[in-house]
Amino acid sequence: MSSSSATHKAGRARPPGAPGRPQRKKLPHERPLWLRPDEQISFITIYCQERTKNQLCWPRVARAIFDSITFRNRNEIWYAHLVVLMPDHLHGLISFPYEQSMKQTVADWKRFLATSANIGWQRDFFDHRLRRDESFTEKADYIRANPVRAGLVKNIEEWPYFWTPDIDNRTTSDNRAPRPGARGGRALPLLLAVVMLGVACRRDMMNQPKAKTFSESTFFKDGTNARPLPPNTVARGEVRQDQAFYTGLTNGIYVTQLPMQLTPRLLRRGRERYDAFCAECHGRVGDGRGMVVQRGFPVPPSYHLDRLRNAPLGHFFDVITNGYGAMASYATQVEPQDRWAIAAYIRALQLSQNAKSSDLPANEQNRLGQTP
Repeated sequence: MSSSSATHKAGRARPPGAPGRPQRKKLPHERPLWLRPDEQISFITIYCQERTKNQLCWPRVARAIFDSITFRNRNEIWYAHLVVLMPDHLHGLISFPYEQSMKQTVADWKRFLATSANIGWQRDFFDHRLRRDESFTEKADYIRANPVRAGLVKNIEEWPYFWTPDIDNRTTSDNRAPRPGARGGRALPLLLAVVMLGVACRRDMMNQPKAKTFSESTFFKDGTNARPLPPNTVARGEVRQDQAFYTGLTNGIYVTQLPMQLTPRLLRRGRERYDAFCAECHGRVGDGRGMVVQRGFPVPPSYHLDRLRNAPLGHFFDVITNGYGAMASYATQVEPQDRWAIAAYIRALQLSQNAKSSDLPANEQNRLGQTP
């Protein structure tokens, strides 16, 4: 058989390196940089993996979808204007905020519903940006007419699986729960009135200027919205009058006694916090041979040196609070009471590694002497 006939029989030859079968392209979902996404409306279509099978038009599933849309509207994750559910897909008119990626926002929503409502979505979705003011009316009419065109109902009012935003935010999910024969969401004239108000006001009521965490500010001179505490102010519940307890010092001198009662429970807490925050460097027995030291980190001094065995208890509290040398402060991770618990446990470690038989009670000394 000639090479030409073999090629004709096998089909069109593929270039070297081409995939063995056609690969579906990922949709870009990119927006021009000159657009303000929060002032644009996108026509979104999302399909289920299994076409022709009813996955979405069930009261329980629809309620979960509608509640998730309302949640995202109220938390400014997006702003949905209209959504209609069909058995195997949905359409929506949605605006996306400036800071968020449309692709990521929709993907997160699909992932949430796939887990909470057991919906099998297709991998991607389709989007189309409305380019004219009158396009919204056209698309809204088109979306609402979908159930009639599909032969699911004879009149739009018979289809219960529409969603539109609540004007006064007082409507609960029960009020939106689809019921046989119920009108789908709000009537179109009311929806269009809301849209016209939104176009006239550019939805500034929704996109009000406000101070977000770590955002920039043109109002303050330093350019940040985060403000430092005013000088000489104390937060409610943060009055710290016990100087020894909160600093480990009395008149600038380290305290030598615990400012609380020493109990087995306190030592157990100290061991727990020590193992969590200190043992990785200082070692389980306080010898400075923790796991990170064995991996090449600097070796901290052993607690069993004479200098540290004779150090006042307040010294250890102060080091945990403010740091020392290469050690950073742990004040934000460890509460003051837990710092004292750690200091007490360090004392217990020092005693355990440097104890003498004469420190034991007489009966224990006798038991040690009788041990072979």
